[in-house]
Amino acid sequence: MLGDMGYTDKLQKLCALRGMDQSALASKVNLSKSSISRILSGSQEPKLRLAYDLAKALGVTLDYLVDDSPEIGPTDQLVMVSEDEMAILKVVRRLGSDAAFDRLLNVASHAPVNET
Repeated sequence: MLGDMGYTDKLQKLCALRGMDQSALASKVNLSKSSISRILSGSQEPKLRLAYDLAKALGVTLDYLVDDSPEIGPTDQLVMVSEDEMAILKVVRRLGSDAAFDRLLNVASHAPVNET
């Protein structure tokens, strides 16, 4: 189910970057420490829902966790975003930043002004 890119390595690196030990991660996803230990060692593969919960607890997408995506470096920033913010990011990526800003500014310039 999970990619061959070493999801266990990614899980371990993300835990280290977050300063999260096995107990803390286990608590966030409602598992025992021994189950998390088996997952982090690669001897147990999580089911899809648990993999999603692990990714969410660590602040990454499931795609990042299981895909052959680039590694996170020590200077990279991971930021939790809401679903609305993620939708905006997807639009910006689809349109390109210049077009997205042009549309945003155009909408903002046509918005009614509240006079107080």
